[in-house]
Amino acid sequence: MAARGDACECLSVPFASLTLEGELGMDAELGEASLWRCARCGRAWLRYLYELEGFTGSGRWYLGAIAKPDFATLDASRCRQTLESLDWYFFGGSYFDGRTGKASGPLA
Repeated sequence: MAARGDACECLSVPFASLTLEGELGMDAELGEASLWRCARCGRAWLRYLYELEGFTGSGRWYLGAIAKPDFATLDASRCRQTLESLDWYFFGGSYFDGRTGKASGPLA
């Protein structure tokens, strides 16, 4: 594993070298939360996936780099709040017409 650094590909290309580390479950809004880790630098990422099954084009995902995860307190119910508190996060999905980008603040 390479040393953690600001130049890692995971900071510019969502899911470039990420591997699933664990599922955190679903929140009250039926969004799925999971923890991912970069195979190159070891950075931890929090992903939130949300879709309204009855509505075409409602699928969206968010992915944000987080500090060393505290598995005792990290759960699906706090995923949205955690992502919204970050300086930035990636977003994408059919809700955004297939576009990906970076944003901050409240999730759409």
